Amino acid sequence: MTFAHEITVRFGDIDQARVVYYPVFFHYLHQTLEEWFEKGLGVPYARLVVDENIGLPSVRVETEFRRPLPYGERVRVELRVANVGTRSLTVEYHVVRLSDGETSARARVTTVAIDNDTFRSMPIPTHWRERFERFMNAR
Repeated sequence: MTFAHEITVRFGDIDQARVVYYPVFFHYLHQTLEEWFEKGLGVPYARLVVDENIGLPSVRVETEFRRPLPYGERVRVELRVANVGTRSLTVEYHVVRLSDGETSARARVTTVAIDNDTFRSMPIPTHWRERFERFMNAR
């Protein structure tokens, strides 16, 4: 199953070439992840990070940039769970320009569950694993 979140390119997102500066794409991906927790999984991301003291830092990012995003463009960022490991979660993203339906970027991000106090990896708790897997397996 795919979760989608729409974003408008803001003035502060662009560089001197008047298109989204590439690190901003990663911010868009993370915004989509947080929205997925809230609207797709039904639990605010803050519950994981603040209440349960669990982090999901990115440990591997693969990205292909295909088309620029100009100021004012509306984009749809689609998120799909690709894999749920014992300690990791891999999510794929597809960034689509709404003006013409063209793919702007694709990304695959692997995160690892950590204890926010020790920064050591930890198994993904069962209640989160079940949510992730249900989303991954839903068609």
